[in-house]
Amino acid sequence: MKDDPELQMDDTWSDDSGYSSEENRFRPRSSKFLPILLGIFLVVVLGGGIFYFITRRLAVSDEMVKGKMTAFEQKISDLERQILDLQGKLGTGNPESALLPQLDALVKRVVALEEKQQTAESKAKPAKSSKSTVSTEKQYHIVQKGETLYRISKKYGITKEELLKLNKLSADQSLRYGQKLLVSPGS
Repeated sequence: MKDDPELQMDDTWSDDSGYSSEENRFRPRSSKFLPILLGIFLVVVLGGGIFYFITRRLAVSDEMVKGKMTAFEQKISDLERQILDLQGKLGTGNPESALLPQLDALVKRVVALEEKQQTAESKAKPAKSSKSTVSTEKQYHIVQKGETLYRISKKYGITKEELLKLNKLSADQSLRYGQKLLVSPGS
């Protein structure tokens, strides 16, 4: 039978007719189909990986920005608190207003000390007669540091108003160190 040409044709005819044995049924029809599927799979995996890393990087950078913003907000609130503390220490914000009561207290203490010194000097010296204190010459006083019009007027036995009038000064003018004041008009 092998020599029979009809049988040989029949064998070839069965291969071309579309009928195949069971082992041919599971074999893919085209050898190009597998590389295309593999290429699509690789593109999807790479695309997914790129998408994952980009979104993760954005999330990490967002967290860093939020952390930095929180740190800046904390620093700003600390600075605002320090400003409020400094303003509270200054009072109304005007340093002169906080110093004025202290200055007034110091002036009162200086005046009290001057009065004590004058009383101590008057006890130590015998009282002079009123005739010896009257002089015919003009007498001057050089202002020393810390002296006041009140102290100078008491030292020379005249009123503060007379001292202002002799030197043509107004009540609101302040004394300067080394200033020469007329303390007795002379004759």
